[in-house]
Amino acid sequence: MATRKSTTKTSTSKTAAKKTTPTKTAAAPVTSPEASLVSVMKKKEFVEKVAEASGQKKGVTRKVVEAALRELGDALMREDDLQLPPLGKITLNRQHESGGAQILVAKIRRSKAMMGLEGPATEAAADAVAETADSAADS
Repeated sequence: MATRKSTTKTSTSKTAAKKTTPTKTAAAPVTSPEASLVSVMKKKEFVEKVAEASGQKKGVTRKVVEAALRELGDALMREDDLQLPPLGKITLNRQHESGGAQILVAKIRRSKAMMGLEGPATEAAADAVAETADSAADS
């Protein structure tokens, strides 16, 4: 004896959905984006800003900045976490080699207090840089 499968029928709404027809409108004018939305600060400009902020000569400031950047790069390559106020905490997320270069992906966390740091701490840091630069120039 054959068994019969029962099927259930779903009821559909008797009111049919109205079809919408697209209307033709003129396309909005498209403006081309600027060539670069992100500004890039080169080392030369960075050295100038640091020299101006610290009141030191550019030659001395360049040596200090290059040494600091070299040490930052070396520390990141060693996968060290860096706690550098007022810059913030730098944590290396990933690194790999591609095309003869090391690719480092890091996260910088800055607290609101670090971003708006003003007053004695900033002045003390500038004085320390000035003293270090003076002693380096005397050597």
